[in-house]
Amino acid sequence: MLCSGSWDSSIKLWDMAAEGAAVRDIRGKAAVLCLVYHPDVLVTGSYDKLVTMYDPRVNYPVVSSRKLHSSAVLCLAADDRFVLSGSEDRTLVVVDRRNNHVLQKLQLDSYLLSMSYERGELWAGDKWGLVHVFDQQGGNFQHVKCFNVGHHSQMTGIKHSMGTLYTSSTDKTIKVHVPTEPPHTVCTLPHNDVVNGISVERDVLAAASGSMTVEIWKMTK
Repeated sequence: MLCSGSWDSSIKLWDMAAEGAAVRDIRGKAAVLCLVYHPDVLVTGSYDKLVTMYDPRVNYPVVSSRKLHSSAVLCLAADDRFVLSGSEDRTLVVVDRRNNHVLQKLQLDSYLLSMSYERGELWAGDKWGLVHVFDQQGGNFQHVKCFNVGHHSQMTGIKHSMGTLYTSSTDKTIKVHVPTEPPHTVCTLPHNDVVNGISVERDVLAAASGSMTVEIWKMTK
C-alpha cells in the first residue's frame, strides 16, 4: 500500500499490488505536510500545527488530533510505541502512542524536515541538508551525532536501515549511502525537479517531486 498527502488537504491510499489503483480518499482540514503509514495506523502532520492519528481500516478513521507544536508540522516517524513529530518551531516532540501522552519535547538549533526511526535510533534531516542522529534509551531521546552527506539544500527525505541510508533534497538529488560514521555515499541519483520526499520498502523506492508526481523506482542489485 502507498499513502500520499497533499496541500489540497487530502490523503490518498493506493494499492501497489493492483497497479496503483486508488483505494481510499481521506479529507483533512489543512494542508498535509507529512505522514507515516502502517496497516493499523496512519499519522499525519499538517499546516495547522496538528498531529492526527487515523485508523485506515474503519469508516470513520480519526482516532485523535492534537496541537503539539506552535508552528506547522513538517515531519513524522512512528512505531508501536512512539509517535515523533518535528516542526518549523524547531522542536522534536515524542508521544507515547499507547496512552497519547507527551514524553519529551526537545528544542533544536534548526528545524527537521524528515525522519526515519528504527531499532531505537532516530535519523533526521534538517533545513540545511544535514543528518542528525538521536539515540533512544528508556523512552528518552538524545542528540548524539550530526553529519554532512553532501546535500546543498533542505533534506526532504531520509530512510535508514542496518545497511543502507537513503536521503533526498530540494537540491534535486536522491543519494544512497552506507550508514558508517560518517556515512559513505555510494551513488547520487539526479532528478529534474526538487524531491519533496521519499519512502523505501525493500527494493522499491517512491519519490514525490515538485512536478506533482510520485515516481516508483525498482532497485536492482
